[in-house]
Amino acid sequence: MSVVKNLLLVDFLAQVKKKLPEWLKWKEEELKSIIDDLEAQIMNEARIIAAGDEPSDNDIRDAIMNFGTPESIAKPYKSRGTPKFFLTQELFEFYVRSLFFFFGLIIFINIIVSIFRFFITPWWNVLGDMFGGMWVGCLIAAVFITVVFVYFSMEGFLPEDFGIIPKRLALIFPFNLTEEEIEENRRYTQMKIEEIHLNREAKLEKAKSRVSERFAEAQLIREEKHSEARILRRQKAAEAKALRKQKVAEAKEKQSLKKKYPVTVGDLVFGAVGGIIFGLLLILQPFADITGLFDPAFLNWIKLFGLLIFISGLFSLVRLAMGVRNHTGQQIMLALLAGYNLIFIPLFLLLLNQPEIFPISLFSGGIISSITVDPSSLAYVIYFWVIILICIGTIAGMIENIYKITKLQNLKKDY
Repeated sequence: MSVVKNLLLVDFLAQVKKKLPEWLKWKEEELKSIIDDLEAQIMNEARIIAAGDEPSDNDIRDAIMNFGTPESIAKPYKSRGTPKFFLTQELFEFYVRSLFFFFGLIIFINIIVSIFRFFITPWWNVLGDMFGGMWVGCLIAAVFITVVFVYFSMEGFLPEDFGIIPKRLALIFPFNLTEEEIEENRRYTQMKIEEIHLNREAKLEKAKSRVSERFAEAQLIREEKHSEARILRRQKAAEAKALRKQKVAEAKEKQSLKKKYPVTVGDLVFGAVGGIIFGLLLILQPFADITGLFDPAFLNWIKLFGLLIFISGLFSLVRLAMGVRNHTGQQIMLALLAGYNLIFIPLFLLLLNQPEIFPISLFSGGIISSITVDPSSLAYVIYFWVIILICIGTIAGMIENIYKITKLQNLKKDY
């Protein structure tokens, strides 16, 4: 073969390699196999055109033209997914989980920053900046992630091309995708690649049949390969059907465990709605304008208490978004919530050390004007034990969260 022939073929193969999708370029062995196979088929086609003689420049050029443009050769490798909007069906749940993950990260960062700013900046500025930061951050993340996933869909990426990341996100945001479905997608991808190889072989055999009658047997070989592919597809369909039956059985088994589940949707909805509304009410304090009713120090204490209640409501909202059947995610959030509840204890101890700021006259009908630190005073004794009982109740709530974590761990073993 002449140097010119080498340059013709090498240049065409380089163009094909450039047009192939990125997911295939990540797999060097598979990419090399495809390029080598394409080179061999082009040379076979050139020999057929040359009628057994050494292929000339024109023979190689004609063979390359028979195979089409680099774009047409690379196109089947970019069509692995099932179209859904601008994304593929296979990437859609991975896309939604990625949005939830980055939204949660942005919200968490804004909350942490706002807690530290609350002590040095007016609370209304802190709340405005916090919600503004959440909105802008989530909007930017949504646009960026959407553009990235549209590109992935156009290039033919599937979840298994991203390694272990989709599985880890599925543990936090399970939705419907399971590891079995990911494995099924992997088998589907392999089947699509096999079909592409079969189609390329069929095209080569068809070209041979046009050149010489001695290649008429290629039609029979192609039909045999198609038959094998149909049998393989039927076998895979039967496996998928058996897998669906297994999932139905597992779903029934999980349904039987619902009564033992320590976390319910109702509890999380009540905690989220009640915590956010009540927390905002204490922070905004529409009752603060009643002249002489509340001590300014007590109003500041109420604002801080309202902020903690508001954040507790956000905890419930995040747990609700994660799903009550997300055992690992609920365990992590319960552990964080148990530690977070410790903050309430020093807050109530602060109120215990300053009983004079508590508006006791509001609750006693004006009989008692204020409470002083006097162990012999009945009002102070009652006030003292009420605060202590609240702290004990907070500790009991932490113990209950730890018990729920243990119960969820047992349920994970049952599942």
